[in-house]
Amino acid sequence: MAEPQALLAMAGFALAASATPGPVNIIGAMIGARFGPRRALGFVSGATAGFLMLLLGFGAGLLAGTGWILALSRPMTLAGAAYLLWLAWRLLRGDGRVEWSGPAATAAPGFWSGVLVQGLNPKAWLAVLSSLSTFVMPLADPTTGLAAFAALFGAICWLSLAAWAWGGARVGQGRLRAFNRGMALVLALSVAWMLARAFS
Repeated sequence: MAEPQALLAMAGFALAASATPGPVNIIGAMIGARFGPRRALGFVSGATAGFLMLLLGFGAGLLAGTGWILALSRPMTLAGAAYLLWLAWRLLRGDGRVEWSGPAATAAPGFWSGVLVQGLNPKAWLAVLSSLSTFVMPLADPTTGLAAFAALFGAICWLSLAAWAWGGARVGQGRLRAFNRGMALVLALSVAWMLARAFS
């Protein structure tokens, strides 16, 4: 099992990556605003499943290629850390505003819509690649780490997207600034822990 510090860093990253504004979060909020939070849960579940497919698919590929990935682990760790710190900086400086407009469809998008949208979401791809190279591959047992990370990320991703769907009609413009700053701090602390571990 991954050590508690690793699990905390993983959970912090998963929360920051899942709960902060992004294409899937905003679509979930719009669906919740238009159709209600219960009818948005199909989309939420599909988006979570889509993310886990990316995470486990890339993770299995990285584990299978351990011979070549070890040579790239330090550069990948630095690249992942740079992206995560850039994301934290953007969250810190952002005003929290998002644009709201209801989807054109008359039926609430369901599970497969969530899978498709998450699969096309650049934030998800970057989060998967960054998190694998920074939180899973440096572990002594990356296979167990991948399983633990997938379980944590699945639960946190689903709850975060469900919260966005529930809050879609309730969160006004500009109220996300303090939330974003908190997520920026969590993300930066997670990266600091990862760098300390990777280069100790």
